[in-house]
Amino acid sequence: MESEDYWSIAEADIEIQNPVTDRKLRLLDDYCDIRDGLRVLDIGCGKAWVMRQWGTRFAIEGIGLETNRTFIDYALAHAPAIGSLRYVRGPAQAFSAPPNSFDIVMCVGATFALGGLVPALDWMVAGCRPGGSIVLGDMTLKHRPLSAGKEILPHDALDTIGIIERHGAEVSATISASDADFERYVSHHRHSTLRWAREHPSHAAHADVLKRSGADWNYYLKWIRPYLGWTIFVGRKHGA
Repeated sequence: MESEDYWSIAEADIEIQNPVTDRKLRLLDDYCDIRDGLRVLDIGCGKAWVMRQWGTRFAIEGIGLETNRTFIDYALAHAPAIGSLRYVRGPAQAFSAPPNSFDIVMCVGATFALGGLVPALDWMVAGCRPGGSIVLGDMTLKHRPLSAGKEILPHDALDTIGIIERHGAEVSATISASDADFERYVSHHRHSTLRWAREHPSHAAHADVLKRSGADWNYYLKWIRPYLGWTIFVGRKHGA
């Protein structure tokens, strides 16, 4: 099964496709100084919850980059009344973002789409205007295990802030997932995939879905629950 199809199943029941609540995401209104006329670029936007919420209240211009057709269709079916949003389907790296052209550049939970944390930051900062907002959400290390073996673990929040600031943006705010936020998010994935498997016992991808669902669930229980967290970092691009 293609990865896009798997995530369409796993995230069928949720609009906010990260381990964070709507109340926490609304903090971005203040941290990004959202107002009429801003240009927003959202990399790996999924169902575009943040941009759509902004677009219900402000006359923003937004572009969402996404590979999953199901998610884009959902976003298009729930278009806001005020903001003007459009979606570009395809790899984020294939999108040519004019330098210094966006007021807000977001990549919340999708740094993999740009090759990882550091390449994502370089790409985002290049497309953001001086003084604009960089919004990056990613896994962070809460507690370092005595031995991780061959497991590659993320940076902790302090190290991530240092990386962001070395790549051209001063961090001004953070929004962190709680243990309950992460548990709710991963449990939705597990519940939705197991339900799909029960409802489609003869589907060609049945075994693949169960295998991936089990692997993700076990990773959560073994690594995320005791050691890892998830943080949104908000920064201002240098230069204004």
